[in-house]
Formats: sequence, structure tokens, C-alpha cells
Amino acid sequence: MKLLTLIGFGAAIVWMGWAQERPIEWLQRAVRAEQSLTVRGERTTEIRLRVHTERIVERFWRQGGRAVRIEVVAPPARQGEVLLLRGEKWILYRPGAKEAILLPAPPQQHEMMLKRLLSAVQSQGMRVELRPAEMVLNRPCVVLFLQMVEGDEPPPMRPHAPPFERGRRRFEPIQSITLWVDRATGLVLRREVRFRRSDALVRMEITRLEFPHKLPPELFQLPEGVTIRPPGEGRFESLEEAQKAAGFPIRLPDYLPDGTRRESIIVRRMRERTLVAIRYRCPQGDFTLFQTLAPKADFQLPEPPKHRPLNAHFWQAGDYWFGLVGTLPKEEMERIARSIPR
Repeated sequence: MKLLTLIGFGAAIVWMGWAQERPIEWLQRAVRAEQSLTVRGERTTEIRLRVHTERIVERFWRQGGRAVRIEVVAPPARQGEVLLLRGEKWILYRPGAKEAILLPAPPQQHEMMLKRLLSAVQSQGMRVELRPAEMVLNRPCVVLFLQMVEGDEPPPMRPHAPPFERGRRRFEPIQSITLWVDRATGLVLRREVRFRRSDALVRMEITRLEFPHKLPPELFQLPEGVTIRPPGEGRFESLEEAQKAAGFPIRLPDYLPDGTRRESIIVRRMRERTLVAIRYRCPQGDFTLFQTLAPKADFQLPEPPKHRPLNAHFWQAGDYWFGLVGTLPKEEMERIARSIPR
């Protein structure tokens, strides 16, 4: 009887110790773990939608937030695909290929997702609470349950998909997210995402985990003789990378309203043409500059959506077609248009 009493008392002390840390502090620990731990292992992601279930198995190696290697084990159609993070660049290659693809935008990793969740909790867009502790991989875990505050939209997230096959369709809003956080390290060992308007479920679980002192540098290097091919389209942060993808000189305005900053550059293939969209933020109103090179072609830029109160200004200059769309006053748009080199 004394032994059982001591065991119960010890369990109560452990639970009280866990409870002393607020749920948001566990979320902060999870972010730090993604940024700092050196790990290797295997994880399984299941995407369930009604009767359909997709299963993705990946091996992973991560040296903090500095270097990442992900190898696809299943499904068979993608077996052997490798995703590498080198510096700030994500690269996709398949064993035996002579070229690797430089991805135009970073794939969504756990660190990015956790940061968005933490931001949503801090801004009171989501609630987080502790649930009863559970075991994953024979390791004690703190269970965090996050749910949208009624009336708020969830942080932008999408079900797990191949990071280099980023779809353009919009996914359903998230209803809740449950995280199983390793008590000893802060690493998220299991994640479950449920959606607001369907019975869809996305569940990720680490099935094998090791904490090596360090990882061999060659894990994060391309095989000898493999060259890197820049992407043909996507979202770019730098003008130089977008310029390579566009294939024609991108023209920028000489005039921009005070306080304007460039957000991103998007390069897309449309109707056998390359369309460049440069997004700007401005105190007077946000706007996007479109342009394409279409010599002697009957080309028409996309019209702004009619359900939104946007201003638009379109024109042609030589072989270039331009468009400005946004909430910026039309007089300012016309002034920007006149400042673009012809």
C-alpha cells in the first residue's frame, strides 16, 4: 500500500511540474526545438478524406534550422525523391538525375507551422490548452490542443503535401490542431489537423527518432556532377532570381509613393506567355504590377475581380504589356505607369 501511495504521489508531482509551464510556453519550446535540435528519423503522414487515405513515409535528417534532408520512402511513385535545405535554398533532386531543381519558395516545414500557431495564440486568434499526457515512441508527451477562436479565420495552412508540388487550390479552414510535444526535448512527435467544413484529417507521426551528436556534411550535399536548374515559375524574393525565371528584362517603375515596399515577385506561365506580377505594399493602398513580353501578339492581361473594389490601369508599350491593379488611388497608378522605362 505504501508503494502504491508513493507511486501515486510521484505521478502527481510530475503532473504538477508539467502544469506549471503554461501551454503557450510548451508551444515556444516546440519552436526552439525545431530551430536547434540535431535529429534523424522517420515519419509517416496520413491524409484522410472520406474513404480516401493517402500515406506518405519520409526519412529525415535535420541539423537545427541550418540543414535539412528529406527522403521519400512511399508512395512508390515518389520513392527516392530528395529535398535538401542548403543555406536558405531548397533543392529537389532524384537519385540518378543529372539536374536538381532550385525551388522558388520554401516548403512549409514544422518550424514555419509552429511559428504561425504561436503567433495566432499570441494574437488571441487561437486558444491553446493542455490535454492529459500521453506516450509517443515510449516517450512522455505533453498534449496541446489548439482551436480557432469563434469568428476568426485560421492561419494559412494546407494539408501535408509534397513540398515541391505546391498546389494552387485553396484548402479548407482549420478547425483544430493537436500537438504531442516530447517532454524531454520539446520536439513535436505527433500532429493531428482537423478541418472546419469536412471530415478531413491530416496526421503526422514520427515513428523512429535519434539524437546524434552531429550529422555527416555529405548528407546535405548534391552528388558530384549534379547541376542545379533554376525554377521556371513560382514566387521569388529577389529580383535576380525572378529575372532568370522570366526570361525577359523585368521593368521597374522609377517612381513609387513614399513608404512603398516590394513584397514578392511571382512568375507564371499563361497562354504560352510568361507573366510577371510584382506585389507592393503602400500606406495609400497595396497594388500589383503585371507585365509580359508579347511582341506582335493579341495578348490581354487578366482583369481584376469584379467582387472587390479595386482600381486598375492597363497599357501597352512596345512589345511589353503592363497592368496595375490594387487599392492604390488611380492617379498614383497612372503616375507609376508613366515612370516605367519604355
